[in-house]
Amino acid sequence: MPVLMRFNGLPVDRQLMVEKRSEAERQIVQLKGKIEYIIGSNVAIGANASTAAFKKYLFDEQQLPKMKSTDKDKDALDDETLILLKEWCAGNKPDLVELFELVQEYRHWGKLKSTYIDGYIKHISNATRRLHPDLLPFTTETGRFASKNPNCQNMPRMGNDDVGVRNFITAPEGKLLLSLDFSQIELRVGAFYCKDEQMLETYKTGGDIHALTTAVIYKIPLAEAMDESHPLYKERRTIAKNCNFSTFFGLFPRGLQRTLRFKAGLDVSLDECDKIINNLKFGYPRLSRWQDEVKKRAGFRAYTETWLGRRRAIPQIRSATWSVKAFAERVAINTPIQGTATDILKLSLARIIRGLPDRPWLKLLLQIHDELVFEIPENEVKNAVIFVKNCMEQQPFEAFSVPIIAEAEVGKRFGELRGVKADYVE
Repeated sequence: MPVLMRFNGLPVDRQLMVEKRSEAERQIVQLKGKIEYIIGSNVAIGANASTAAFKKYLFDEQQLPKMKSTDKDKDALDDETLILLKEWCAGNKPDLVELFELVQEYRHWGKLKSTYIDGYIKHISNATRRLHPDLLPFTTETGRFASKNPNCQNMPRMGNDDVGVRNFITAPEGKLLLSLDFSQIELRVGAFYCKDEQMLETYKTGGDIHALTTAVIYKIPLAEAMDESHPLYKERRTIAKNCNFSTFFGLFPRGLQRTLRFKAGLDVSLDECDKIINNLKFGYPRLSRWQDEVKKRAGFRAYTETWLGRRRAIPQIRSATWSVKAFAERVAINTPIQGTATDILKLSLARIIRGLPDRPWLKLLLQIHDELVFEIPENEVKNAVIFVKNCMEQQPFEAFSVPIIAEAEVGKRFGELRGVKADYVE
């Protein structure tokens, strides 16, 4: 499978990359000038605004509080620290708030240029004019694929990307890109493992799991949780989504608070996070029971495993150090879910590969977590979607009773794919 994807390669628009590189360079120069206007041109900020000179300016000259330390006990200046410093300055040194906004944007453009423009351009093959990344199926602890030369699995999504990196991947003349993505596969696997009746019923009836969790954690009727006109609908649903994507992996109040703050931009008190988690455990009683069983079993065996028996050793779960043991327990819970979801994807890939000899027009290009990307002729959309959906939505093994859904999108550019209507593929 990885060899086939590497052989096919990703068709790219090199000219667009070059144009966007010029745009990124202009943005970086402008942002650097604005930063230097505030701190002085004598303070070297480097390519990532994390130099010793910049830290000295912040923590020594400006006397800003030291929010975090690195593993080597140095002053941290990662993205989370920038947010914390900006918030502190809003109440104590408002004249410096703009500085941190500029630095965040400077880093953002720097990463886009170095990782996704320069990094991609240097790997374009002179022979095929395509990217041919190495897909590594056995290098991660959970069994997920990894990608390098270049890494094409961490492309930013539209809406969080001023450059439009995904649009670099462009179908050749007469062809289209087709993407099929498992819908909430890890949540479905989690529901299968913990056997919570509400979760299982929601998936079996095609319900809204995020609305169900909203109702559970706020103790409100499901109808209210689904009411988009309600003034609290958006915030509640955002919190519910973050709970859903974290709850199977061991959720603590402080961790939820950090997730909501730095990923969702919501400032939720520690007490409220504690209440949310307690309501979650009460509303999904089998979830906590399953987590306790997994941790206990892993503590006895010193390993955890997927449903199909792929093991991951975690000797740290017997550590006397609480932080080490707690991390190992989260690993014990995470691996069966993420690992089993990966096993399901790989089983789907095997079915797809078996069907390719009868469909030489279907080119498998890339795997990104729960998503598969293909290149197809413009007149084969219907046949391709029916075939791939059937391969992905089959029951992966006899015990798995949760419906699996693969959602299809198609288009000329990877960043501009549009959903395929259900009646189009019936």
